[in-house]
Parts: sequence; C-alpha cells; structure tokens
Amino acid sequence: MLDRYPLVPQTLQAAGRRWEISSVTDLDALMEGVHTNEDLVNFPFGMQLWAAAEALVSRLALEPALVKDKRVLEIGAGVGFVGLVAAHLGAAQVVQTDYHPDCLALCRSNAALNGITNLTVRKGDWRDWPEELVGFDLVIGADILYERSLHSQLTALLPKLGDKILLADPLRPAALEFLEKREADGWTIWTEAKRLKWAGEWRDIMLLWIQP
Repeated sequence: MLDRYPLVPQTLQAAGRRWEISSVTDLDALMEGVHTNEDLVNFPFGMQLWAAAEALVSRLALEPALVKDKRVLEIGAGVGFVGLVAAHLGAAQVVQTDYHPDCLALCRSNAALNGITNLTVRKGDWRDWPEELVGFDLVIGADILYERSLHSQLTALLPKLGDKILLADPLRPAALEFLEKREADGWTIWTEAKRLKWAGEWRDIMLLWIQP
C-alpha cells in the first residue's frame, strides 16, 4: 500500500529522544498520482509532515502533564508523529485517527519504526464518526482546519470528542474563518504563538486551546 508513495525517512529530535519518521517530502511527486476529481478529493495531504505537527509536538514536550496518564485522541493524524510523542510522554491511551487508509498504514509503520506500541490506529471520518470514540481527556490535531467543506462536520463533532482540545495551525485563511465562527457561536478559544524553523524557513504557527 505504501510502496506507491515517495516516502523519505527523516530523523527528528523531540521529547528527549530521536525519532525516525517516514513521510512524503516532495508534494509535487505526490501530486503526480492525481488523475481524476476523486483522486483530488481523496488526496492524502497527511502523508507529508507539516510544520504544525512539529509545533504541537514541542508544546506537548514542554508540558508532559498534558498527556501523562490521560486518554488522548489525535484527529487527522497523518504520519502520526504527534500521537507517537504523546504515547512516549506517558499517555494512558492514544488513539490516532485519519480518514485516509494510507495515512493509517503510515501511522502504524512509523509507530513500529520507533518502537511505540501503546497506541491504537482507527479510521476516523468526521462525516461518519465511530460513536465509541468520544469523551477523551485531550484531543489533539495539527493543521486540520484547511478544508472548509468539513467545517460543519467538525463543529458538530468536537464537543463530543472531549472538553480539552489543542490544535496547531499555520494561520491558514480557512482556519481563521473556522475560529471566528466558533467564537461567534460562544466557543472559548485561547491562542499561543509559536515560531519555528522548518524546511529552512521560519514559520509562524498558532496553538489553539478550544473549549466548545
């Protein structure tokens, strides 16, 4: 399943250890597999490791108590890096979810590559969410607000997932629209700014504490 992707191993340092993470680094090469509208709709953006994931990992490592002995749900897991770090930091349970089956396979592969066994990988389509995956202590997600067409589903879903939600986003216009609308709905949102060097450039990432 993963053989058809141009995966590249990357070595990263986070949370006091070294990580080997396979991901797509050439988005143009990934786009070569798009031939139909269906391919585009199901495009696996999550196969690439994004700067927002690194920012979220850094935040968890700064305060391990956020996840230690907690039930943690990762939505839009992609390559799975954030959930791996949460498991390493002592989470009682980590469930990684993504809608794309190839991303789920990559999460499993990266977990095995790094010797992380205390997590579960599940399909998590926001349009058809498993009813048992609710009520977590902490919900985490990196760069998941880019698709406007799924904002309504995410708005309905997030309050069910948990009372404490921590997302990271590179300030995409779609994400800013989502946050503005949710604040108008009465949601409470706190922000923390994070700047990091990623792929040779400085990137600004916003950490979002959300209480529906």
